Amino acid sequence: MIYLLLFSGLFMGWSLGTVDAASAFSTAVATRVVKYRTAIIIIAVFVIIGAFLSGQVNITRVAELAISNEVLSSTADVQAAIENDTVALLQTKAAIKAAIIYASAGLTVFIMSYMKFPVSSNQSITGAIIGWGLFYADYSNPEILNMNLSQIGRFALTWLLNPLCACAISFGLVWFIRLFVEKYLETLSGYDKIIRWGYLLSGVLASYSIGLNSSANVMALYYDASFPETGIASNLISNPRVAATIGGIAISIGVLTFSKRVMMTVGSSIAEISQLEGFIVVIAMALTVVLMGNCMGIPVSNSQAIVGAVMGAGLTRGIKNVHFGVLKNIAIAWVSSPTVAGLIAYAVAFCTRGYFGV
Repeated sequence: MIYLLLFSGLFMGWSLGTVDAASAFSTAVATRVVKYRTAIIIIAVFVIIGAFLSGQVNITRVAELAISNEVLSSTADVQAAIENDTVALLQTKAAIKAAIIYASAGLTVFIMSYMKFPVSSNQSITGAIIGWGLFYADYSNPEILNMNLSQIGRFALTWLLNPLCACAISFGLVWFIRLFVEKYLETLSGYDKIIRWGYLLSGVLASYSIGLNSSANVMALYYDASFPETGIASNLISNPRVAATIGGIAISIGVLTFSKRVMMTVGSSIAEISQLEGFIVVIAMALTVVLMGNCMGIPVSNSQAIVGAVMGAGLTRGIKNVHFGVLKNIAIAWVSSPTVAGLIAYAVAFCTRGYFGV
């Protein structure tokens, strides 16, 4: 039964893939430089590569928030279970809690994706974890309160800074290239090929960053950081690289099956941009994800970064070129997703309070 619960995480990964695919090739597909089928195959391959090579870094960071909100078992919990001979029960409860959180977040992401909103899976996972913690974690304890407020504040800050940073980077890059580079590129006989290869290479970079960054959101709650210290795994996976790779595969399946709706919304509805600006936008998104992830020390949202980058490119042609009505709906979705995921998780926590010890 424990391993069957892994499917909730895989569902989360699938839902995430339907959304985050938009950040890699949305502008390429929308401007018809790259075919949709070609785009999703490239994304699927390089998401897995990124998850395998670098995804394990962010696994432990998401796990820290989950431990402080009573979603994952701490080392002390595992040691107590060893002493009381209740390790099997602890493993079962850990898997069930992870399944609940992923189901809450995955359902939220799926609904928003179906409505064509590029919602952040990062926000949904964080909201679900916090929703669970608001019921089970002892926020009256100053130490736990301070720890959670610090972690929650760091996640919330990235939700604000991430799209703004992407907007600024994209604006600067597009402005510079339009002023100093574009007129020379347009005179080249192979201009169309340069544009196509630019999209392909920037898409590869973006896809790799999705695997590096987002696989943590898919499998972090099945990863057991306490295993090396106790010798006992309280959860399903004790190898962070394996956890990240499984997450990357789940994301790739989502990319291959149900990503076109959000991809077209991001690529063509936020602002009018040229073919050249389209792949600069993707480069800006990938740079932002890497820079913000390193600076903040937590995984950040690819979908937020691409929206900010498209907006930045559009602003170089004037504020009237940006469709703020679409941005308003996207912003509402960004606020709604952690709220909805948190409410679902809180409701389930309330209904299961007897089983989990309240």
